Amino acid sequence: MQQPYSMDMIIEMSMVDMMGKWQPGSVFRTLQVASGAHAGGWGLGREDLARHGIAWVLTRAAYQMDEYPVYGQTITVKTWPGKARHGFFPRHYTFELNGREIGRATGLYVIMDIQQRKMADPARLPGELPEYDIPAPMPAPGAIALPDAEPVACVHQVKYSDLDFNLHVNNTRYIDWYADCFDWKYHQQHELSEVTVHYLQEIRPGECVDLLMRKAENVAVLQGSADGQQRFQIKGVWRACSEGK
Repeated sequence: MQQPYSMDMIIEMSMVDMMGKWQPGSVFRTLQVASGAHAGGWGLGREDLARHGIAWVLTRAAYQMDEYPVYGQTITVKTWPGKARHGFFPRHYTFELNGREIGRATGLYVIMDIQQRKMADPARLPGELPEYDIPAPMPAPGAIALPDAEPVACVHQVKYSDLDFNLHVNNTRYIDWYADCFDWKYHQQHELSEVTVHYLQEIRPGECVDLLMRKAENVAVLQGSADGQQRFQIKGVWRACSEGK
């Protein structure tokens, strides 16, 4: 059985919130870094795929955090690919602090044709992903049900900082949008225990996104649409912060 790719990472100032805890958006950015480093070692990184006119695109993702690390702590991030099926490529992650698991994540990727902006045949990959005989650390990202609550609406104009190499909103920025729907006082008292994201259709430069937030008790779902088409959904499950966190 192959071992997961492993990297140690110090939680730096740019990765934490006002309480010094790892931000949800930074969790997703870490997943991106670990995935890219692992895939790049097989010749399947971003630059390798770009030479063939394709790119990795995340379609679904989720994480569970039992405990958030804080500024200055060193965590170990482990990642490995699951078994690809029907053009979908799962990837799994765990987060460890002082040798114990404090969180886990999973994502589902596809190959996108950069010019045509649609799914590409996996046969275009310039190499093969090895198969890892390691169980997934958590269930695959499931369906998102809307809470029974009146929606709160706002609008987000896509900005420079939202965009990435693929000329669309980077998958990590959706999490920032979600977190910013809650004020700083709410974040002082609550933290996300679970997050699930469905990326339904890419959001491109210049688009204006209509956001609808529904919250009931500890569950809140954000939907984003543009030009009458739903583009993403994010479900978060919140918990009260423990004393000392």
